Amino acid sequence: MHQENAIIVEVRPDKKVFRNFALFDTFVLKKRWVRPVVFLAIMSAFAIAALVYGKNQAGLLGGVLLAVGIGLPAVYVLSFLLQVNDQAEKNRLYAGRRIYTVTLRDDGVSVHHEQRKNETLGLNWADISAYRRKDCIYLYAGLTRAFLLPAGQANVSDDELWSFIASHKGS
Repeated sequence: MHQENAIIVEVRPDKKVFRNFALFDTFVLKKRWVRPVVFLAIMSAFAIAALVYGKNQAGLLGGVLLAVGIGLPAVYVLSFLLQVNDQAEKNRLYAGRRIYTVTLRDDGVSVHHEQRKNETLGLNWADISAYRRKDCIYLYAGLTRAFLLPAGQANVSDDELWSFIASHKGS
């Protein structure tokens, strides 16, 4: 470990890292893919029933039901991705702009926000959960607050960073 037994991550997320996080948080962790898939399944079942048991214009009704069943989930996902891109633009997430600095020590984690110079958040390891993805580690402090640690931005290797976090989670 470096600098007074601390790992320091100067976080400079870009749009891709943020988008990958948003997709993970929403569709993997919070499982928000379930409702659109269930809706699609229900509408498909109604479309098939209309085709099998319907008489006049059953094909049209089945087609409309299937179009709605595919269209609404597609609009949901597209709208989500557009909101993520808008949020990335609003927060000016581009390579090189430091957003916050995360310092990891044996006794806890601190997060210093660059825009709010006087704000530093202290966290206990027991309150943190973490997930490692290909391009980033996600540190969660509760259900609604996450800190992104993009690959290659710590003062140690990504494997050392993950090993340190894994050895302290829940302790």
